[in-house]
Amino acid sequence: MSTQRHVGQCPRSPGRKSGAAAKMSAQIQSSPIVPSMYRSLVLSCKVSGDPGPKEFVWEKKGIHKPLQKGPIDILLFRSLNKTHLGTYTCKVSSPQGTAVATYNLWIDDLKYRVFVFPQASNDSYVLLQARPEHPLLNFTVCLRSYTDLTRPHSLFSYATKEQDNEILLLKFKPTEYHFYVGGKYVAFHIPENYMDPEHVCVTWESPSGIVRFWLNGRPWPRKGLQKGYVVGNEAVVVLGQEQDAYGGGFDVLQSFTGEMSDVYMWDFGLSDSEVKMLHYSEPEVAPIFGWRNFPYKTEGEVYLMS
Repeated sequence: MSTQRHVGQCPRSPGRKSGAAAKMSAQIQSSPIVPSMYRSLVLSCKVSGDPGPKEFVWEKKGIHKPLQKGPIDILLFRSLNKTHLGTYTCKVSSPQGTAVATYNLWIDDLKYRVFVFPQASNDSYVLLQARPEHPLLNFTVCLRSYTDLTRPHSLFSYATKEQDNEILLLKFKPTEYHFYVGGKYVAFHIPENYMDPEHVCVTWESPSGIVRFWLNGRPWPRKGLQKGYVVGNEAVVVLGQEQDAYGGGFDVLQSFTGEMSDVYMWDFGLSDSEVKMLHYSEPEVAPIFGWRNFPYKTEGEVYLMS
């Protein structure tokens, strides 16, 4: 039995804050949203909860000395290159306290490319090398898949040590998707689209438990799941396998074969118009990870192809 973590009244997504918090908090934002190699990039350390003077310490994982220290809340890259890739931290201090934010800078631009899973296995998958900074009170997952499988197969598996099916998008059969949060699921029934690519988006919000599902930009009736639950952020995220244990426990009979692309995850819910736009083009809102900035590692027999 899974252990549920519940929250009080009126929880709020970490990705979209409203108003000043009682405690100082920080978040790193990038401009542009999707970094490009050999172009300028600005990381901004946005602080809420303390309007007074502050000191900012910028650090990079693997470098022992601070990159920058003082009252400046931005870190500027005049021409981004591969040496700049990595994990950055902004530590903010003031008389009222301290706050820390992190940012994963990756430039794996997979536009016009797909992952090909050529055969069923229990050791071939894509590992996502990014995860949310905070526990999730709502989120969105989108991806595109192309397969002729008729058996159950896992597309997106997000596992924590407490719950292996913390988030899971599973196509149970050609006419049915199962979407899990915290070990429980709702089913969405679809028309059979044999040998057609399918673009799927799913959102979930903790306050109401409402799940929204879109297939190829078309919304399905909303359903309820795990109201008040909190999704942990200490997670392993895998494409193409279902985790029956944290980071493993794969079953060949639930593995994916076919093609997968356009994988995105946000720490807030998308609207109808945002999903419809995403079906045809690129998002305007910054994801936790996305296809134009995709931190991944392949294991086993998975190929990245044009």
